[in-house]
Amino acid sequence: MPIRALALAATMLCGASAAHAALAPNFQRANELTAIIGAVAEAVPQYPIDKIIHQGRDRYAVIAGKCTVIARIVALPPKPGLVGPKQFKVELERPRCD
Repeated sequence: MPIRALALAATMLCGASAAHAALAPNFQRANELTAIIGAVAEAVPQYPIDKIIHQGRDRYAVIAGKCTVIARIVALPPKPGLVGPKQFKVELERPRCD
């Protein structure tokens, strides 16, 4: 009986894939929002960020004072042989300020 349990555990461990190494969606979103906040804070340093609105897959509208900035999450290709959370960069459109 212990050999069967050991074999089952070994099978389960060997079956782990890159999908298992990804972050949970809430933690991935937190990483993305943190990156967006940093990028927008640099783009419009004169205004604090008031609101972030999710507008669809990987697109956000960020309101900072009198400015609106559209931010996009752009996935980067994974490095060969590496697993882990989604790698990405933030691309900002030009701020629109009233």
